[in-house]
Amino acid sequence: MTAYLTDSQRRIARALRELTDDVGYPPSIREIADAVALSASTVVYHLQALERHGIVTHSAHRSRSYQVR
Repeated sequence: MTAYLTDSQRRIARALRELTDDVGYPPSIREIADAVALSASTVVYHLQALERHGIVTHSAHRSRSYQVR
């Protein structure tokens, strides 16, 4: 990961990758939140930042669409 990410963003990206690898499809926001012990709204905020940094991608209007590049 890159140096400009916060600890929470690193944890979220790692959890997103691991949860996707475990079940074969992207996790829900709630599943990510549970994995990193943060609220769902905080996870959404960090996922949006990760998307701006180009770390994750996301399809609008689709659930379970966040993926680590």
